[in-house]
Amino acid sequence: MKQKLDQIEKENSSLNVKSKPKSSSGGGGSGKEEEKVVLSINLFDSVLRDVCKATHRFCKHLIELMEKVGWDLKLAANSVYPDVEYAKNGHTRYAFLSYVFLEMFRGFDLEGFGIQGGNDDFDSGGGGGGGKRFYLRQFVEHGKVDAMEMLRKNVNCSFAKFCENKYQQLINPTMESSLFKNMDQNEFILNSWKSSASFYESFVDMANLIWMLHKLAFSFDPSVEIFQVEQGVDFSMVYMENIMKKSASIGKTKGKVEFTVIPGFKIGCTVIQSQVYLT
Repeated sequence: MKQKLDQIEKENSSLNVKSKPKSSSGGGGSGKEEEKVVLSINLFDSVLRDVCKATHRFCKHLIELMEKVGWDLKLAANSVYPDVEYAKNGHTRYAFLSYVFLEMFRGFDLEGFGIQGGNDDFDSGGGGGGGKRFYLRQFVEHGKVDAMEMLRKNVNCSFAKFCENKYQQLINPTMESSLFKNMDQNEFILNSWKSSASFYESFVDMANLIWMLHKLAFSFDPSVEIFQVEQGVDFSMVYMENIMKKSASIGKTKGKVEFTVIPGFKIGCTVIQSQVYLT
């Protein structure tokens, strides 16, 4: 993400474009760094694409662990979305992908992402409650630090609380014990959400990008809105995209929604489509 921010700053500099400075009542600080970032739909979409890639990687780890310990994936998928008739056996992965996306994005429409109790320089003190520039500054500053290093150095920061809460929502203790019970003792730390280095790192990578996307969403005026589609709704090309369109020889453009895989977003009058599984 640091490389992406550096690239954004370089491109903006070459265009000699900067965000228009606002009055100092917006919340303290010089704001020099965030002035180098131009808010745009393309920027939001670019970070969202990174979120999707990271979430796919985490889900791949999760499914591999399920298979490793002998889980019945069809049964597990049915516990997420009962009685879905999947077009192919491998499509059960969309149920797990949906589960992760929707849990991770729960609370995205709230300014604090539903997290309480964190304390760090960006979430309290002089910068707090500083409006849109405050969130843009959080986006920029968070993108310039290493997420793993941040978690090691400040276990009480809001990002650490976010990771802890989201992990507990995704992987309950019984599920974690089942997933990691057969792992090497040196790698397995009972009752710790850092049970597997690769699994932990893929989760933090995903959580880090979603955290940044949230800060970016609240930098817009008005803030970016998030939405998902309910089961049984008729497919709409305006608000939805068929998640299977790239794997199917003929993409479905009609049908009903079984479940939302990736939520959609509204930026002013612009819609970033929700990705859905159709029947």
